[in-house]
Amino acid sequence: MNLIGKIFVFAVFIMSLVLMTFATAIYLSHTNWKDTVERPPEQVSGGKPLGLKYQLQEAEQEREKLDREIKELTAKVAASEASRDQVVAKLQTAIVDKSTELDVLRAEKEKRQNDVQNLADELKDAKEALQRVTADAERLRGDVRAQQKIVDEQVDRAASLAAQLEEQKAFLAVANERKAQLERQVANARMLLQQSGLAVDSPPRDRVPKLDGDVIAVAEGAIEISLGGDDGLQVGHTLEVYRGDQYVGRAVVRAVRPDHAIAEPVREYMRGVVQRGDKVTTRLKA
Repeated sequence: MNLIGKIFVFAVFIMSLVLMTFATAIYLSHTNWKDTVERPPEQVSGGKPLGLKYQLQEAEQEREKLDREIKELTAKVAASEASRDQVVAKLQTAIVDKSTELDVLRAEKEKRQNDVQNLADELKDAKEALQRVTADAERLRGDVRAQQKIVDEQVDRAASLAAQLEEQKAFLAVANERKAQLERQVANARMLLQQSGLAVDSPPRDRVPKLDGDVIAVAEGAIEISLGGDDGLQVGHTLEVYRGDQYVGRAVVRAVRPDHAIAEPVREYMRGVVQRGDKVTTRLKA
């Protein structure tokens, strides 16, 4: 046998091995499809699966179960959606209500802001008015203090005038008393003169004796002097008032008592204010 024959024999051997391998594989991969499809659950053992028919039945049962679950879930979803729709409707109603309340609150807010602004303006005006009133009150306080000072001065003056009035009343009472006494004395003197056959006429007033005296008291519109009826002074006599070498003015006797008299300053002749201690005379020295 030559080399080519050996090669063909070896190739046939190899092809035989390949065919045997294919046959073994086909045998091993051979499946009983009927048994695979119709194998009941009681024959399931040794790792063999359940028949496709029974698997399909189980799948159908599982599908029906899943359909029932889907229907239940669908019903639940529908109920949930209905409940959701109710909730959404309630929420929408609540939103509308809240929107209305919000609009009302916004309107109230704007109103309150306007009220606050108006109050602020009124407060500003009130502050300005208070400042004006305070200034006016301060000015009025100044006026009141000034008026009070004037009133106090007037009260003091009134008190002084009241004292002077009381003094003048005392002077007047004394003068009236002296007048009454003098009238009685004159009446008695006239009676005695008539009984004695003498003239009753008084000496003329232009015959004023030369008299000098002092101002012993000063009142409002009157002075009291140290000269009286005993010195020959009479009502209506004119007295000149002086202070040292200074001429003060003139006064006219209005009431006479034995030791003093009341005279009234003549305004036209006054050159100063009569004071206590000033001198009076019926005739000025040349």
